[in-house]
Amino acid sequence: MKTSVTVCRGCCCGTEKHPTTDHDGQVAQLEAAGLRVRIADCLDVCEHSNVVVVHGHGVRPVWLGGVLDAASTSQVAGWVSAGGPGRARMPETLRRHVISRPAKAK
Repeated sequence: MKTSVTVCRGCCCGTEKHPTTDHDGQVAQLEAAGLRVRIADCLDVCEHSNVVVVHGHGVRPVWLGGVLDAASTSQVAGWVSAGGPGRARMPETLRRHVISRPAKAK
């Protein structure tokens, strides 16, 4: 399975809530790095927008919040290109973006 990313584009992520963020450019930047990018409507962690979830190889997905600029998007792309969760060490600069996955509704 190839490492992939899911990019939230719901009510807060990918919207005018972050007017200085190039939301389309973020997706294009991840795709240009050769990543498989999926778009989700809402991942229910709006307080952490923009949210990117990195899906690895046989490991839990890593949830990242506050991915708002080209630099942090580049860090995500570089880490995933190197193997992502379970295969490559996460850069220290990306660790501040790690958030908890929301609990599933019962």
